[in-house]
Amino acid sequence: MKKANIEIEYNEKGFPIIERFGKPNLSFDLANPNELYIEGNQDGLLLLAKALLGMAEYENSDDGFHIHLDDLYKINNADKAFIISKSK
Repeated sequence: MKKANIEIEYNEKGFPIIERFGKPNLSFDLANPNELYIEGNQDGLLLLAKALLGMAEYENSDDGFHIHLDDLYKINNADKAFIISKSK
């Protein structure tokens, strides 16, 4: 079984630092209300994984911090918003 190690760095305020490497591409589609389809190249999927892990480990979930993958990283050709936030 192949295992992957993903490291997430945090800035001085505790926000995850999610850097764009390579040429990430992700596409999100809601084909119907019951199915979210995410497609991406390797760089895009790694960026998504880092954003999810970074948010999962983020300490201060009640401060409103969230990540806009589409705005920050220009990875979604479909022009749909993809926002990650953490609830308590």
